[in-house]
Amino acid sequence: MTSPTPMLYYSNSSDPNFLHASKFSAPDNMICLVLKDKTLLYASDLEFGRAKQQSSCTVVSLSDYDEQKTIGDKIVKILSENGVTALYVTESFSCKLFEELSKSVQVKVFEGQIGERRAKTASEIENIKLANNASVASYKMIQQILRESTIGENNVLMYQNSVLTCEYLQQQVEITCILNNANSLETIVACGIHGTDPHCHGYGPVYAHQLIVCDIYPRHKSNYFGDMTRTFLKGTPTEAQTKLYETVLQVHDECINMSALNVSYKSIADHCMKKLAELGYEKKFVNGTYVGMMHGLGHGVGLEIHEEPRVNTRSESVIEKGDVFTIEPGLYYPEIGGVRIEDSLFVDQNGDIHKCADFGYEWVIE
Repeated sequence: MTSPTPMLYYSNSSDPNFLHASKFSAPDNMICLVLKDKTLLYASDLEFGRAKQQSSCTVVSLSDYDEQKTIGDKIVKILSENGVTALYVTESFSCKLFEELSKSVQVKVFEGQIGERRAKTASEIENIKLANNASVASYKMIQQILRESTIGENNVLMYQNSVLTCEYLQQQVEITCILNNANSLETIVACGIHGTDPHCHGYGPVYAHQLIVCDIYPRHKSNYFGDMTRTFLKGTPTEAQTKLYETVLQVHDECINMSALNVSYKSIADHCMKKLAELGYEKKFVNGTYVGMMHGLGHGVGLEIHEEPRVNTRSESVIEKGDVFTIEPGLYYPEIGGVRIEDSLFVDQNGDIHKCADFGYEWVIE
């Protein structure tokens, strides 16, 4: 799918659509105009040299427009030079600039993610794999710390003569990711009851005999994300915890095995929810909260951690070449704990599906 042109950006590399269009990491807003036959990036004197070296665009000096005092006036001049009388902007475009430009040209808002971002190139997939490798290194580190931990008073885990906390493990993940050319600033390490809230980052001591949900989604220095989730337990699991984990892993494997070119994401997500219900884990609202699986099965991964395609029971997409997506079933019960298992997958140009990184599913750490 291609996005309509002309498309105008006045943004920076925090905007994934701008970043994809310009192929340039810029901390300050820049003008980028995507035409049918070329993409123009207007660079300040500060960024001009770097933009010429790193960007895939035709780079133009913004100093050529010094007579135009405001950004709006500069953009109007640029549009006039390129014969643009109607254009698109994305949802993040400045409301003030939208209003100003609308006096001179027809401006329409393009909703959502630009279409070109969905099908990943080989180099984009490699960057996502590198991000996932940072997750693998982090999980090896977490497992090692749990192995070396001892069980103290009240089942609190002790590590190097100190109480082992979720915050400490999160910090160690951040350090490990940095050493692997990535950042992971919102790491989830949630133990016990905290792990039953899927997006609770986790805090406080790590306890023996309780499930520990770890969700690591680093952003590689290339700006591409990875995403992988594992669940651990230090000590001895209960029968209920074991059944919960084995059920999630079974459904995780079934959904990955179902994933194939042209298969609908909805059909995979429907299978997940149906299978969980058959196994006695139907989503329910109990005592003021949801239990079971209360989130989608997965999502696309790229310049954003959550992007197209969506992998849920409402999805209208099928698996296509170049897709990168996650499969992440989970079950959450306050009286048992939470289990989530997630892998990122990519579809190569032959239509074959592979994991972005491989890490095992050992979950009980003695």
